[in-house]
Amino acid sequence: MMELDHKIAEIKDELVQIRKDLHRFPELGFKEYRTAGKVAEYLSNLGFEVETSIGGTGVVGLMRGKHEGATIGIRACLDALEMEECSGVDYASENKGVFHGCGHDGNMAFALGTAKILSQYTDQLKGNVKFIFQPSEEETGGAAAVMKAGVLKDPDVDAIVHIHNWHGIKEGVIGLKAGPVLASSDTFHLEIMGKPGHGAWPHMAVDPVVVAADVISAIQNIISREIDPMEPALISIGKIYGGTAVNIIPEKVTVDGTVRTYNEHVRDFIADRLEEVVNGLTQSARATYKLRYDRIMPPVNNDPSLTAKASRILSASFEPDMITDNIPCAMGCEEFALFQQEVPGLFIFIGNDKTGEPIVPIHDPRYVFNDEILSIGVKALCEIVLKFNA
Repeated sequence: MMELDHKIAEIKDELVQIRKDLHRFPELGFKEYRTAGKVAEYLSNLGFEVETSIGGTGVVGLMRGKHEGATIGIRACLDALEMEECSGVDYASENKGVFHGCGHDGNMAFALGTAKILSQYTDQLKGNVKFIFQPSEEETGGAAAVMKAGVLKDPDVDAIVHIHNWHGIKEGVIGLKAGPVLASSDTFHLEIMGKPGHGAWPHMAVDPVVVAADVISAIQNIISREIDPMEPALISIGKIYGGTAVNIIPEKVTVDGTVRTYNEHVRDFIADRLEEVVNGLTQSARATYKLRYDRIMPPVNNDPSLTAKASRILSASFEPDMITDNIPCAMGCEEFALFQQEVPGLFIFIGNDKTGEPIVPIHDPRYVFNDEILSIGVKALCEIVLKFNA
């Protein structure tokens, strides 16, 4: 659609400026007051029906088409990371310790650019488009908050799409495939209680440090020896602490970790086996324990029918080498999974890597969003919306 390409080219510089402004003034979850205000103002100026303060600081912009059809949700995130920026760009964050290191500034620019283009197609649009800007994806809680506030209702959203810049994919290449594309995320907090004593007489104590070491080693065997090696799964220990002095065996050691997998059955298996391993090892060492296991986020699981439909649309709109289902396995998690539990959802990746330059992943203090992919992301979203009900 040459006309669409031309319209997108006309707003490219505007989108870059919008993104850089959002980047310069990042805000943390549920505190995105300036960001939400900018988004709401932009959508209002386009003639959208705009609601603000959704689930805290969320924004919704609704465009009603002139013809009957499905309602498509386009989701973006408002928040930034609690991280010092080291990117070296001239529009770097002016809010110390806050940084758009995941590219949510770019995600918002994708959505706002799509909104501007689609506002010129209201007479042709079948169905509705609902732009959902959620707060607090990084710290979690934002998706649940806006859904509780009813963003998927009135009118009911039939399908929801999100596009996210990604490392490890060539610049501008669009990646999409059915099934799980990002992992579930669970956390556990383990307290191992022994019997304190002097380090010179360990036989008179029960050493929780040694028990913790055994537990940490043993739970890795769950991954390497009890789960199909073709199934992505991991257990990572992020914190271990205990003790007050070098010559005192402590009473307690605490171990905190995360569990990631693509498969709900594997997720259940790891949770059960973690309890069994900890129970067995602490009993054998005459120690006791308390284990809290929290299920934080399910996997991001792309709906097969929606993915196939979007793939057909995009394959007809882009050159073959610009579309791929060869997406690197990623064990990160994303709140988009919660939307997918309510309606069919599609999480699309778009390559951020610049040819010949080192790959810098998201959440790295050196991360720089690639503005050359803005037009591609906007075109992809516009094509999906305009042709969804064709």
